[in-house]
Amino acid sequence: MIFKSKKEINDHKLNNPEINKRLTGIIKTIEEFSNEQREIVDKFKYEMEIFTGERTLDSCLQALNLSMQLANCREKILQAYKEYSNLLENELKNYQVNKRNL
Repeated sequence: MIFKSKKEINDHKLNNPEINKRLTGIIKTIEEFSNEQREIVDKFKYEMEIFTGERTLDSCLQALNLSMQLANCREKILQAYKEYSNLLENELKNYQVNKRNL
């Protein structure tokens, strides 16, 4: 994984507790939606097998519904990674500013 685990966050004792809290929240969000994504993918595979066999409107709609759920879940994961990226970028900028001021 790209992001630090909860244990690594606690081990390194980041200086800013607000960042620590946000980072922990982002990690939790990514983990939750990643688990949800895995479940949806499994259901989608199953429903696509049914659709390829039956070719009914109901099986098509079920597969379509799951594909939309999957797209929504992936969008939420993407947003969490963007938030994580912005958090790291801001920390690097602050670090550089503080380093110059020393």
